[in-house]
Amino acid sequence: MSLHRLTRPQPEPQVSFLLLSGGVGSRSNHHEPKQFYKLAGHPMIAHSIIAAVRTPHVAEIIVNAPAGFEERTREIMDAYCAGLPYKILPAGETRQESCETLLAAAQKDVVVLHEAARPFISVDMLTDLITCDAENAGYCHAIAFSMCRIDPETRQVMRGVSRDKVFDIQLPQKFARATLTDAHAKAREEAKVYNEDSVMVVEMTKKPVLSLEGTSRNRKVTTPEDFIIAEGMMKDFHSKGKVTAYV
Repeated sequence: MSLHRLTRPQPEPQVSFLLLSGGVGSRSNHHEPKQFYKLAGHPMIAHSIIAAVRTPHVAEIIVNAPAGFEERTREIMDAYCAGLPYKILPAGETRQESCETLLAAAQKDVVVLHEAARPFISVDMLTDLITCDAENAGYCHAIAFSMCRIDPETRQVMRGVSRDKVFDIQLPQKFARATLTDAHAKAREEAKVYNEDSVMVVEMTKKPVLSLEGTSRNRKVTTPEDFIIAEGMMKDFHSKGKVTAYV
C-alpha cells in the first residue's frame, strides 16, 4: 500500500456537542439574534458548528433556536453540519432551562457545552478538552484588570479584590452527562439560578471540575463594540473565503 493512502485511526465519536443559541442578543443592538450576525462571511453560530464538525470525537450537535428562527437555524445547520447528526430544540425562558433542554436530548455519556456567542472555538481547543483525563473540565482565563467591591446602595468603593483567586469562566466545558443532569435537577429542586454550569456542578453535586488554561482570544460577543472587535479578530483567525471548505 502506498504511503499517501495511509490514514491515522480516527477516535470513536463519543461526545454530544450542546450549543446554546437561544438568546435574542438584546444587548447587541443588532436587528436579529446576534448568533446570525456574519463574521468573516459566515453566521457567528457557524464557527462553533465548524469546529465541532471537524472534531472527530463529536457524534452529534444539539442546538437551541430562538422562537421564530427555527427555520433560519435549520438552514445553517444543513449548510454547515456536513452530514453530522443534529437536533434543533426550543430555547428555554432562561439559559439554565435552555441548557437542561439540550442535555435531556443528548445521546452520549459525555457532553461538551458551548455557546454560539463564542465564535473563536477551535478543533485544538475541543480536542484538548475532550481528551483531558478529568471527567468534568472547562476553560478559565486569568483576569487582567483590577477589581473592587462596591456597596450596591451607596456606590462607594469598599475594597479591592485579588485577581489571584478570581478567573474568567469560559466555554466550552465538558461534563459527564449524568453529573450535569444531576446538577440541573438539584438546582431546579432548590430554586437555585446559575448563569454557567461548572460552578453549578461543584455546588450541587460536589464533583470536581478541572480548570484548563483559557485564552484572551476566546471572547464572548455581547455588545455592539464586540462585533467590531470580533470581525477584526476573525479576519486574522480565518481569512475570508477560506472556510468554504467547511460546508
